[in-house]
Amino acid sequence: MNSTSGNEVRLGFVGAGRRGRELMAAAKGAGAELIAAADVSEAALREAAGKFNVRVYTDVDEMLNREELNAVVVSTPIRLHVNHIMMALDHGLDVLVEKPVTLSINEANELLKRVKVSDRIVVVGFQNRYSEAVNGVRGIINDCRKSMFAGYWYWTIPPIPWFRRRSETGGQVVEQVIHMIDLARYLMGDVQSVYASYTEAGRDTEEDRGLGFENWASYSLTMVFKSGAVGSIHSTYALYPELGRELPLVGFDVVCREELIRFTGFNEAKVYRRGGEAITFKSSIDSTVNMFKAFIQAVLTRDKGIVPTVYEDAYWSNVVALAANESALTGRVINVNDYALR
Repeated sequence: MNSTSGNEVRLGFVGAGRRGRELMAAAKGAGAELIAAADVSEAALREAAGKFNVRVYTDVDEMLNREELNAVVVSTPIRLHVNHIMMALDHGLDVLVEKPVTLSINEANELLKRVKVSDRIVVVGFQNRYSEAVNGVRGIINDCRKSMFAGYWYWTIPPIPWFRRRSETGGQVVEQVIHMIDLARYLMGDVQSVYASYTEAGRDTEEDRGLGFENWASYSLTMVFKSGAVGSIHSTYALYPELGRELPLVGFDVVCREELIRFTGFNEAKVYRRGGEAITFKSSIDSTVNMFKAFIQAVLTRDKGIVPTVYEDAYWSNVVALAANESALTGRVINVNDYALR
Protein backbone atom coordinates (compact mmCIF):
# COMPACT_ATOMS: atom_id res chain seq x y z
CA MET A 1 0.00 0.00 0.00
CA ASN A 2 1.19 3.51 -0.81
CA SER A 3 0.26 6.55 1.23
CA THR A 4 -1.22 9.63 -0.39
CA SER A 5 0.56 12.95 -0.40
CA GLY A 6 -1.64 15.97 0.23
CA ASN A 7 -4.67 15.75 -2.02
CA GLU A 8 -2.98 13.69 -4.73
CA VAL A 9 -4.20 10.22 -5.57
CA ARG A 10 -1.94 8.27 -7.91
CA LEU A 11 -3.92 6.04 -10.25
CA GLY A 12 -2.93 3.09 -12.41
CA PHE A 13 -5.28 1.83 -15.10
CA VAL A 14 -5.78 -1.84 -15.89
CA GLY A 15 -7.29 -1.60 -19.36
CA ALA A 16 -6.49 1.21 -21.80
CA GLY A 17 -9.13 0.58 -24.48
CA ARG A 18 -12.05 2.84 -25.37
CA ARG A 19 -13.66 2.74 -21.93
CA GLY A 20 -10.33 2.83 -20.15
CA ARG A 21 -9.39 6.07 -21.91
CA GLU A 22 -12.81 7.56 -21.10
CA LEU A 23 -12.16 6.79 -17.45
CA MET A 24 -8.70 8.32 -17.67
CA ALA A 25 -10.24 11.56 -18.96
CA ALA A 26 -12.82 11.58 -16.17
CA ALA A 27 -10.21 10.83 -13.50
CA LYS A 28 -8.01 13.64 -14.81
CA GLY A 29 -11.00 15.98 -14.76
CA ALA A 30 -11.60 15.01 -11.13
CA GLY A 31 -8.04 15.91 -10.13
CA ALA A 32 -6.38 12.49 -9.90
CA GLU A 33 -2.78 11.97 -10.92
CA LEU A 34 -2.61 9.52 -13.84
CA ILE A 35 0.56 7.45 -13.49
CA ALA A 36 0.45 4.28 -15.59
CA ALA A 37 -1.68 1.96 -17.71
CA ALA A 38 -1.51 -1.74 -18.54
CA ASP A 39 -3.11 -3.46 -21.53
CA VAL A 40 -2.40 -6.31 -23.92
CA SER A 41 -2.96 -3.95 -26.86
CA GLU A 42 0.10 -1.92 -27.73
CA ALA A 43 -2.04 0.32 -29.96
CA ALA A 44 -4.30 1.16 -27.02
CA LEU A 45 -1.26 1.86 -24.85
CA ARG A 46 0.25 4.18 -27.46
CA GLU A 47 -2.98 6.17 -27.59
CA ALA A 48 -3.20 6.35 -23.79
CA ALA A 49 0.43 7.43 -23.48
CA GLY A 50 0.02 10.08 -26.16
CA LYS A 51 -3.15 11.51 -24.69
CA PHE A 52 -2.49 11.22 -20.95
CA ASN A 53 1.30 10.94 -20.65
CA VAL A 54 1.12 7.72 -18.62
CA ARG A 55 3.80 5.06 -18.45
CA VAL A 56 2.63 1.89 -20.15
CA TYR A 57 2.92 -1.84 -19.51
CA THR A 58 1.78 -4.97 -21.30
CA ASP A 59 1.87 -6.88 -17.99
CA VAL A 60 -0.43 -5.87 -15.11
CA ASP A 61 1.72 -7.42 -12.40
CA GLU A 62 4.77 -5.53 -13.64
CA MET A 63 2.90 -2.24 -13.40
CA LEU A 64 1.67 -3.02 -9.88
CA ASN A 65 5.16 -4.03 -8.75
CA ARG A 66 7.03 -1.11 -10.27
CA GLU A 67 4.74 1.86 -9.79
CA GLU A 68 3.90 3.73 -6.58
CA LEU A 69 0.10 3.84 -6.76
CA ASN A 70 -2.77 4.52 -4.37
CA ALA A 71 -5.48 2.88 -6.45
CA VAL A 72 -6.23 1.20 -9.75
CA VAL A 73 -9.07 1.54 -12.22
CA VAL A 74 -10.11 -1.74 -13.86
CA SER A 75 -11.83 -1.71 -17.27
CA THR A 76 -10.76 -4.98 -18.80
CA PRO A 77 -13.17 -7.56 -20.31
CA ILE A 78 -15.67 -8.77 -17.70
CA ARG A 79 -14.13 -12.24 -17.32
CA LEU A 80 -10.89 -10.61 -16.06
CA HIS A 81 -12.37 -8.12 -13.58
CA VAL A 82 -12.25 -10.18 -10.40
CA ASN A 83 -8.73 -11.44 -11.04
CA HIS A 84 -7.49 -7.89 -11.58
CA ILE A 85 -9.31 -6.64 -8.46
CA MET A 86 -7.71 -9.41 -6.41
CA MET A 87 -4.26 -8.50 -7.78
CA ALA A 88 -4.78 -4.88 -6.77
CA LEU A 89 -5.95 -5.88 -3.28
CA ASP A 90 -2.88 -8.09 -2.92
CA HIS A 91 -0.81 -4.95 -3.53
CA GLY A 92 -2.74 -2.99 -0.89
CA LEU A 93 -4.51 -0.76 -3.40
CA ASP A 94 -8.03 0.64 -3.56
CA VAL A 95 -10.00 -0.19 -6.71
CA LEU A 96 -12.60 1.35 -9.00
CA VAL A 97 -13.93 -1.32 -11.37
CA GLU A 98 -16.23 -1.08 -14.37
CA LYS A 99 -19.59 -2.78 -14.18
CA PRO A 100 -20.64 -5.55 -14.41
CA VAL A 101 -18.09 -6.95 -12.00
CA THR A 102 -18.67 -10.59 -12.96
CA LEU A 103 -20.91 -13.04 -14.82
CA SER A 104 -20.57 -15.66 -12.07
CA ILE A 105 -22.49 -15.67 -8.79
CA ASN A 106 -19.76 -17.83 -7.21
CA GLU A 107 -17.10 -15.32 -8.25
CA ALA A 108 -19.25 -12.45 -6.94
CA ASN A 109 -19.52 -14.18 -3.58
CA GLU A 110 -15.81 -14.92 -3.34
CA LEU A 111 -14.99 -11.29 -4.06
CA LEU A 112 -17.52 -10.13 -1.45
CA LYS A 113 -15.83 -12.27 1.19
CA ARG A 114 -12.45 -10.83 0.26
CA VAL A 115 -13.65 -7.22 0.30
CA LYS A 116 -15.33 -7.62 3.69
CA VAL A 117 -12.09 -8.70 5.36
CA SER A 118 -9.99 -6.10 3.56
CA ASP A 119 -9.32 -2.54 4.68
CA ARG A 120 -9.32 -1.45 1.04
CA ILE A 121 -12.13 0.40 -0.76
CA VAL A 122 -13.60 -1.28 -3.85
CA VAL A 123 -15.99 0.90 -5.85
CA VAL A 124 -18.09 -0.21 -8.85
CA GLY A 125 -18.59 2.13 -11.79
CA PHE A 126 -22.31 2.76 -11.48
CA GLN A 127 -21.73 6.41 -12.32
CA ASN A 128 -25.43 7.27 -12.55
CA ARG A 129 -25.72 7.22 -8.74
CA TYR A 130 -23.54 10.34 -8.90
CA SER A 131 -25.92 12.15 -11.28
CA GLU A 132 -27.21 15.45 -9.92
CA ALA A 133 -30.66 14.65 -11.36
CA VAL A 134 -30.76 11.23 -9.71
CA ASN A 135 -29.70 12.62 -6.35
CA GLY A 136 -32.09 15.54 -6.64
CA VAL A 137 -34.94 13.07 -7.06
CA ARG A 138 -33.60 10.84 -4.30
CA GLY A 139 -33.66 13.81 -1.97
CA ILE A 140 -37.43 14.12 -2.28
CA ILE A 141 -38.54 10.57 -3.06
CA ASN A 142 -38.84 9.43 0.54
CA ASP A 143 -41.84 11.73 0.83
CA CYS A 144 -43.81 9.69 -1.71
CA ARG A 145 -45.60 6.34 -1.43
CA LYS A 146 -43.54 4.40 -3.99
CA SER A 147 -45.56 1.99 -6.11
CA MET A 148 -43.81 1.17 -9.41
CA PHE A 149 -40.58 1.45 -11.38
CA ALA A 150 -40.86 1.18 -15.18
CA GLY A 151 -37.82 1.41 -17.44
CA TYR A 152 -36.73 0.82 -21.03
CA TRP A 153 -33.37 0.55 -22.80
CA TYR A 154 -33.56 0.35 -26.59
CA TRP A 155 -30.49 -0.17 -28.75
CA THR A 156 -29.08 -1.85 -31.82
CA ILE A 157 -26.39 -4.49 -32.46
CA PRO A 158 -23.50 -3.34 -30.24
CA PRO A 159 -20.68 -1.74 -32.25
CA ILE A 160 -18.00 -3.51 -30.19
CA PRO A 161 -17.71 -7.11 -31.49
CA TRP A 162 -17.35 -8.92 -28.14
CA PHE A 163 -20.42 -7.11 -26.76
CA ARG A 164 -22.46 -8.99 -29.36
CA ARG A 165 -21.78 -12.33 -27.68
CA ARG A 166 -23.88 -13.21 -24.64
CA SER A 167 -21.19 -15.62 -23.46
CA GLU A 168 -18.89 -12.63 -22.85
CA THR A 169 -21.36 -10.06 -21.51
CA GLY A 170 -24.31 -11.92 -19.98
CA GLY A 171 -26.61 -10.24 -22.47
CA GLN A 172 -27.96 -6.71 -22.47
CA VAL A 173 -29.48 -7.03 -18.99
CA VAL A 174 -26.04 -7.62 -17.44
CA GLU A 175 -23.90 -5.47 -19.72
CA GLN A 176 -26.13 -2.37 -19.97
CA VAL A 177 -29.42 -2.65 -18.11
CA ILE A 178 -27.56 -3.35 -14.87
CA HIS A 179 -27.20 0.46 -14.67
CA MET A 180 -30.98 0.76 -14.52
CA ILE A 181 -31.29 -2.13 -12.07
CA ASP A 182 -28.81 -0.33 -9.84
CA LEU A 183 -30.83 2.89 -9.96
CA ALA A 184 -34.04 0.96 -9.29
CA ARG A 185 -32.41 -0.32 -6.10
CA TYR A 186 -31.05 3.16 -5.27
CA LEU A 187 -34.48 4.78 -5.61
CA MET A 188 -36.88 1.97 -4.67
CA GLY A 189 -34.92 -0.21 -2.24
CA ASP A 190 -33.69 -3.78 -2.52
CA VAL A 191 -35.22 -6.36 -4.83
CA GLN A 192 -36.90 -9.42 -3.37
CA SER A 193 -37.60 -11.49 -6.48
CA VAL A 194 -37.28 -11.40 -10.27
CA TYR A 195 -38.88 -13.01 -13.28
CA ALA A 196 -37.47 -12.58 -16.79
CA SER A 197 -38.14 -13.66 -20.36
CA TYR A 198 -36.20 -13.27 -23.58
CA THR A 199 -36.64 -13.76 -27.30
CA GLU A 200 -34.23 -14.20 -30.19
CA ALA A 201 -36.85 -12.95 -32.64
CA GLY A 202 -35.84 -9.64 -34.14
CA ARG A 203 -32.12 -10.45 -34.39
CA ASP A 204 -32.20 -14.02 -35.70
CA THR A 205 -31.41 -13.52 -39.39
CA GLU A 206 -28.42 -14.68 -41.39
CA GLU A 207 -27.36 -11.03 -41.64
CA ASP A 208 -27.33 -10.74 -37.84
CA ARG A 209 -25.36 -13.95 -37.44
CA GLY A 210 -22.94 -12.77 -40.11
CA LEU A 211 -22.26 -9.70 -37.98
CA GLY A 212 -21.31 -11.96 -35.08
CA PHE A 213 -24.52 -11.40 -33.10
CA GLU A 214 -24.88 -14.31 -30.67
CA ASN A 215 -27.24 -12.83 -28.13
CA TRP A 216 -30.84 -12.37 -27.07
CA ALA A 217 -32.68 -9.79 -29.15
CA SER A 218 -35.19 -8.53 -26.57
CA TYR A 219 -35.68 -9.03 -22.86
CA SER A 220 -38.35 -8.32 -20.25
CA LEU A 221 -37.62 -8.19 -16.53
CA THR A 222 -40.17 -8.02 -13.71
CA MET A 223 -39.10 -7.17 -10.17
CA VAL A 224 -40.80 -7.21 -6.78
CA PHE A 225 -39.12 -4.93 -4.25
CA LYS A 226 -38.89 -5.74 -0.56
CA SER A 227 -41.04 -2.68 0.09
CA GLY A 228 -43.90 -4.29 -1.84
CA ALA A 229 -43.50 -2.02 -4.89
CA VAL A 230 -43.21 -3.62 -8.33
CA GLY A 231 -41.04 -2.88 -11.33
CA SER A 232 -40.27 -3.78 -14.91
CA ILE A 233 -37.49 -3.06 -17.39
CA HIS A 234 -37.68 -3.82 -21.12
CA SER A 235 -34.59 -3.91 -23.31
CA THR A 236 -33.75 -4.68 -26.91
CA TYR A 237 -30.92 -4.92 -29.42
CA ALA A 238 -33.42 -5.18 -32.30
CA LEU A 239 -33.53 -1.53 -33.38
CA TYR A 240 -31.36 0.66 -35.63
CA PRO A 241 -28.79 3.22 -34.44
CA GLU A 242 -30.26 6.25 -36.24
CA LEU A 243 -33.45 5.99 -34.16
CA GLY A 244 -31.62 7.65 -31.30
CA ARG A 245 -31.59 10.91 -33.26
CA GLU A 246 -35.37 10.98 -33.20
CA LEU A 247 -36.34 9.47 -29.85
CA PRO A 248 -34.90 9.01 -26.36
CA LEU A 249 -33.90 5.34 -26.22
CA VAL A 250 -33.23 5.09 -22.48
CA GLY A 251 -35.55 6.23 -19.72
CA PHE A 252 -37.63 5.22 -16.73
CA ASP A 253 -40.53 6.26 -14.54
CA VAL A 254 -41.04 6.07 -10.81
CA VAL A 255 -44.71 6.07 -9.85
CA CYS A 256 -45.86 7.12 -6.40
CA ARG A 257 -49.28 7.89 -5.02
CA GLU A 258 -50.51 10.78 -7.21
CA GLU A 259 -46.95 11.50 -8.38
CA LEU A 260 -44.93 10.63 -11.49
CA ILE A 261 -41.15 11.00 -11.70
CA ARG A 262 -40.01 10.68 -15.33
CA PHE A 263 -36.35 10.32 -16.29
CA THR A 264 -35.14 10.93 -19.84
CA GLY A 265 -31.79 9.23 -19.76
CA PHE A 266 -30.06 9.55 -16.40
CA ASN A 267 -29.38 13.28 -16.25
CA GLU A 268 -32.78 14.88 -16.53
CA ALA A 269 -35.95 14.23 -14.57
CA LYS A 270 -39.34 15.87 -14.15
CA VAL A 271 -41.57 15.39 -11.13
CA TYR A 272 -45.32 15.73 -11.72
CA ARG A 273 -47.53 16.12 -8.65
CA ARG A 274 -51.23 16.58 -8.38
CA GLY A 275 -52.15 20.24 -8.05
CA GLY A 276 -48.64 21.57 -8.63
CA GLU A 277 -46.24 22.56 -11.38
CA ALA A 278 -43.66 20.08 -12.65
CA ILE A 279 -40.26 20.20 -10.95
CA THR A 280 -37.20 19.67 -13.18
CA PHE A 281 -33.85 18.23 -12.12
CA LYS A 282 -30.86 18.40 -14.49
CA SER A 283 -27.23 17.39 -14.21
CA SER A 284 -24.62 20.03 -15.03
CA ILE A 285 -21.51 17.94 -14.36
CA ASP A 286 -20.45 14.63 -15.93
CA SER A 287 -21.55 11.92 -13.51
CA THR A 288 -18.36 9.93 -14.16
CA VAL A 289 -16.27 12.93 -13.07
CA ASN A 290 -18.45 13.18 -9.95
CA MET A 291 -17.83 9.48 -9.30
CA PHE A 292 -14.06 9.96 -9.47
CA LYS A 293 -14.22 12.99 -7.19
CA ALA A 294 -16.03 10.87 -4.60
CA PHE A 295 -13.59 7.99 -5.10
CA ILE A 296 -10.59 10.30 -4.63
CA GLN A 297 -12.04 11.68 -1.40
CA ALA A 298 -12.76 8.18 -0.13
CA VAL A 299 -9.17 7.12 -0.86
CA LEU A 300 -7.84 10.19 0.95
CA THR A 301 -10.14 10.05 3.97
CA ARG A 302 -10.75 6.26 4.18
CA ASP A 303 -14.48 7.06 4.45
CA LYS A 304 -16.57 4.57 2.47
CA GLY A 305 -19.68 6.60 3.17
CA ILE A 306 -18.58 9.11 0.52
CA VAL A 307 -19.10 6.56 -2.27
CA PRO A 308 -22.60 5.05 -2.70
CA THR A 309 -21.35 2.32 -5.05
CA VAL A 310 -18.96 0.38 -2.82
CA TYR A 311 -18.86 -3.29 -3.76
CA GLU A 312 -20.71 -4.34 -0.61
CA ASP A 313 -23.80 -2.59 -2.03
CA ALA A 314 -23.12 -2.87 -5.77
CA TYR A 315 -22.81 -6.64 -5.30
CA TRP A 316 -26.61 -6.80 -5.04
CA SER A 317 -27.14 -5.05 -8.39
CA ASN A 318 -24.87 -7.65 -9.99
CA VAL A 319 -26.81 -10.42 -8.21
CA VAL A 320 -30.17 -9.12 -9.45
CA ALA A 321 -28.95 -9.09 -13.05
CA LEU A 322 -27.55 -12.61 -12.78
CA ALA A 323 -30.70 -13.85 -11.06
CA ALA A 324 -32.73 -12.37 -13.92
CA ASN A 325 -30.79 -14.51 -16.39
CA GLU A 326 -31.32 -17.55 -14.16
CA SER A 327 -35.04 -16.83 -14.40
CA ALA A 328 -34.92 -16.29 -18.16
CA LEU A 329 -33.16 -19.62 -18.67
CA THR A 330 -35.28 -21.67 -16.26
CA GLY A 331 -38.69 -19.99 -16.48
CA ARG A 332 -38.84 -19.71 -12.67
CA VAL A 333 -39.35 -16.78 -10.33
CA ILE A 334 -36.03 -16.32 -8.53
CA ASN A 335 -35.76 -15.14 -4.93
CA VAL A 336 -32.72 -12.86 -4.97
CA ASN A 337 -31.43 -13.69 -1.48
CA ASP A 338 -31.75 -17.43 -2.10
CA TYR A 339 -29.91 -17.09 -5.40
CA ALA A 340 -27.09 -15.12 -3.78
CA LEU A 341 -26.63 -17.69 -1.01
CA ARG A 342 -26.95 -20.87 -3.04
